[in-house]
Amino acid sequence: MTLRMQRLPEPQGNAPRLPVLRVPSWDAFQSLRLPAEDAVAWDRTLPHDVQVWLDGLPETQLPSGRFRLVPSQVGACIAQLFEAQHVAPHPALTWLCDDARRLADWVADLHGASILRLRLEAVFDNACSKFHVDNVLARLICTYCGPGTQLSLDTPEAPAIETVATGVPVLLKGKLWPQANEIALQHRSPPIENTGLSRLVLVLEPLEEDDGFGTSYDLRFDAN
Repeated sequence: MTLRMQRLPEPQGNAPRLPVLRVPSWDAFQSLRLPAEDAVAWDRTLPHDVQVWLDGLPETQLPSGRFRLVPSQVGACIAQLFEAQHVAPHPALTWLCDDARRLADWVADLHGASILRLRLEAVFDNACSKFHVDNVLARLICTYCGPGTQLSLDTPEAPAIETVATGVPVLLKGKLWPQANEIALQHRSPPIENTGLSRLVLVLEPLEEDDGFGTSYDLRFDAN
């Protein structure tokens, strides 16, 4: 079983607030252009039947893969990853594929990118457990099951760590973002090793056609 995490309350007193723009709806999320904050999050709750289905999957059937692809292929790619893990077709899986596709369309449109990097990861350990800023233009992370990404500030008076709720997509600016030297928000994967918890995490990044970073790890997705 995975543990559904709740958002932590805003810091009290004189503690600094995290530079995260929170939007309440898909319409507000997809209409954003270059937010001033270090990150933007769509505050939502996954459909109950989708969350129940995801939380009920055995750990051995949680898929992982890393691909370069066009946004229109994202849904088909995720469907194939689940199929390779012998997960039967299900309405919740259809919803997840459609959700990932619309998030991919948004990321691509926001950055004028024709190619994305997609990572779908099953996580069981303390991978990326140090707070950091990614060496990318931007990265969208959505944890579909298990504890979400953790956020904090790179300041001595940093507030308590905030955990992004399960199912909430968050777009984080990276080191290649213009004025990246002003970015204070850092993130990490929550440490879950030896807790019995597992996570299923979607990561989307806009790419340039000639971007060579990570090519030795990326596969070209072939829908056939």
